[in-house]
Amino acid sequence: MKNTAVKIATILLMITLLFGCLDGRELSELEIVIGIGIDSADDPDSIKLTAQVVNVSQLGLSGSGGDPDSKPYWNAATTGTTIFEAIRQITHKTGNRLFVPHCEVVIYSKDVAKQGLYKHLDFFLRAIEMRLTSFILIAEGKAGEVLDAKPQTEELPAVNIYNLVKSYGFTSHLYDVTLKEFSSRLISEATAPVAPLIKVVQEGENKDVQVMGLAVFKEDKMIDELNMDETRGLLWVINEVKSGVLIVPTPEESGVAVFEIETAKGKVKPEITDDGKIIMHIDIKLQANLSEQTTAEKLARPEIFEKLQDNMSEVVVQEIMSAYEKSSKTGSDIFGFGDMIHKKYNKKWHEQLEEDWEEIYKTIEFDIKVDSKITKTNLLKNPVTQKLGG
Repeated sequence: MKNTAVKIATILLMITLLFGCLDGRELSELEIVIGIGIDSADDPDSIKLTAQVVNVSQLGLSGSGGDPDSKPYWNAATTGTTIFEAIRQITHKTGNRLFVPHCEVVIYSKDVAKQGLYKHLDFFLRAIEMRLTSFILIAEGKAGEVLDAKPQTEELPAVNIYNLVKSYGFTSHLYDVTLKEFSSRLISEATAPVAPLIKVVQEGENKDVQVMGLAVFKEDKMIDELNMDETRGLLWVINEVKSGVLIVPTPEESGVAVFEIETAKGKVKPEITDDGKIIMHIDIKLQANLSEQTTAEKLARPEIFEKLQDNMSEVVVQEIMSAYEKSSKTGSDIFGFGDMIHKKYNKKWHEQLEEDWEEIYKTIEFDIKVDSKITKTNLLKNPVTQKLGG
């Protein structure tokens, strides 16, 4: 909570020093927005916008003598036919203009995402003050409810969501997609946009949030979802696996070995053969540490390592293929294979592939090579179960 207060104080100082009077606007005339949610409204031609605004006077006071009925944030909500109109309407509730350069997350409800995001994205890409590094997410339920789920360890829900997405990125079960990344995929000739999924979960008497995979889009409309393993299958290919855990069966299949991913690098080379087949050559290099085992087998042996490395490689291939098989059902090129082919085979792309890419994508063949290496076993050479007579 202290870190959040320091962060907001730093933001206030930056605003004062860098922007001076902000084109005639005093600091007291601004409401600092850290999160925005967009939901459907009762009127089908309108949207409901929720802006999470920092209540600076209450920051850092939770549980330390502050007003128990006051929160360090408040969610101002209103409706409008466009994002810009709704934001302007909120000023009637706040009394001040919204200041959005420090908006951490933009969340769309799933029903809005399924209807299409083109008309609800333009403002964020066009507004001079808006950061394109803000994360975009898709809410299982209402986006406004996600912004009101307050965990015990963080004062500001939007900041908690931002931190959650960043931390999940290091497990490589989530892709932290910014507004810039999403819009780049959206304007691509072939690459399908994706965005993290988030939902509210009940934790006893409190509400918290959980991220749970990726939403897959066809153009600007959400059409499918990837689970955690399928998401990592995508990340192997686009070279976005940063860390995480791999669980593989032991050689005797009496338990599992758990590996911590140390480094991972992925490269892709497209090939169009003389008979017109498209083959994607995927090369993954993986290094991992043995962190845990649930069996009495002696795994820290060269001949066993070789089998474990093969098992690791097999898991990686399975995750890649599961991601492709899910995306091929809808013809959504989440990997960006079409753009790779366009770059290498420009003429063939425009003459033979571009128009029917959605169907051609479903026929791609793969040549996947995974080079897995176990680099460490940590301090333990033999399993604890063996020492205990298990």
